[in-house]
Amino acid sequence: MKTYYASALLVIGVIAAPAPAQAQPELLKDNVTKIVRKLGVHANMSVREPVDGDLTKGMTFGGSVVLGGGRNPGWKYPVALTTSNMNLHAPGGEQFAKFKSLALVGGIGYNWNFGKLTASAGVQAGYGFNSGTLEGHAVRAFGDNGPVSLKVGDAFLLRPKVSLEYFLTRKFTLRTSGDYVETHPTITVTTPAGTFNDRWNASSFHATVGIGFYPFRK
Repeated sequence: MKTYYASALLVIGVIAAPAPAQAQPELLKDNVTKIVRKLGVHANMSVREPVDGDLTKGMTFGGSVVLGGGRNPGWKYPVALTTSNMNLHAPGGEQFAKFKSLALVGGIGYNWNFGKLTASAGVQAGYGFNSGTLEGHAVRAFGDNGPVSLKVGDAFLLRPKVSLEYFLTRKFTLRTSGDYVETHPTITVTTPAGTFNDRWNASSFHATVGIGFYPFRK
């Protein structure tokens, strides 16, 4: 009798074993589908005000890829890929290069929903992949006759942010946001007179207005 029960339990175990294996792909599929439906593109007109006087930037047009589009109130965990660029100035005030950054950020936030309007606040951290491009008057900016080279290092960043998003349809939105980016990349400038190496304060206040499009949102 003990052999019978043991055999029965073994058969039940063999039959039941595939169930979790089958459930896992379905669970993974559901999670991937939820993420894809949150995928959106933001096209923005923005104004950036750097903290350091050696960097300047006025009005620009740009975009970002985000995981968002949620209208339910509560805690959220946004992820975004963002770009920014600013003008670099030499100690004498002459513009000599452009600072560019491509950053991957993620964090935590909270949504409040008022019908078609969603308000959110949160903080994100990430890593900026930075680069610099010399302008035509870089040599004049440093008062040298020889070549000038520029190297910009990558850096971590912190970004507290608030935003408002109004859903015109299920997929299109009008949105505005304000944030502050704290980051300090290393910038190295080499001229015939010597090499200048320092951490620059590339932090800035940033305000945007634009549209959002969530192509896979249901």
